[in-house]
Amino acid sequence: MLFRHGDVLIQKVNEIPPGAKSLNHRTLAHGELTGHSHQIREQDNVLLWEAGPELFLEIAAPRATVVHQEHAEIELPQGKYRVWRQREYTPERIVVVRD
Repeated sequence: MLFRHGDVLIQKVNEIPPGAKSLNHRTLAHGELTGHSHQIREQDNVLLWEAGPELFLEIAAPRATVVHQEHAEIELPQGKYRVWRQREYTPERIVVVRD
């Protein structure tokens, strides 16, 4: 299952990688142009994990809400997810899409 929230992609996974480091915030991605951020609204039963350059989200509650000032909210069901920024391909280079 794949969700999209602006330039952020969120895909359901079976597990968080072993050795992933727990983070103490709920920000999925910072908006580099606008200063707005993609965040999880709920504070309880939601954890973010970092495994090298990859970000993972674990939702223990029945659902969690992804919010951003410029996008409609989306609800994610309970589970584990990998989170990443959409990339734009050009023949010269790969560019992270700026939201």
